[in-house]
Amino acid sequence: MKELWTGLFELLTPPSEQGDTGCFTNIVAWANDVEDFRTRVSRILEKDSWFVVAVENCVTVGECEDVPDELAEQIETAKTRPDDCIFGTLDYFPSKPA
Repeated sequence: MKELWTGLFELLTPPSEQGDTGCFTNIVAWANDVEDFRTRVSRILEKDSWFVVAVENCVTVGECEDVPDELAEQIETAKTRPDDCIFGTLDYFPSKPA
């Protein structure tokens, strides 16, 4: 049975005007288990040439404690969008040498 999952993803995005392509974000999506969660998010992102580098802290939404406001909003949005992955703020970091 599918549940809502969340995790912290490190991503590579298409190049921006600043040249930074690495970022972190929390993502919420429906999945059967942790592997299904990672696979589903990866497939959705690959359609737009984004790639998953690493994933941390994957848990079901029911296991989350002290949920920040932004994540709470993502969870509420995801409840009505079972085929999507819902992103938080993209926190970019320098991914190319200066």
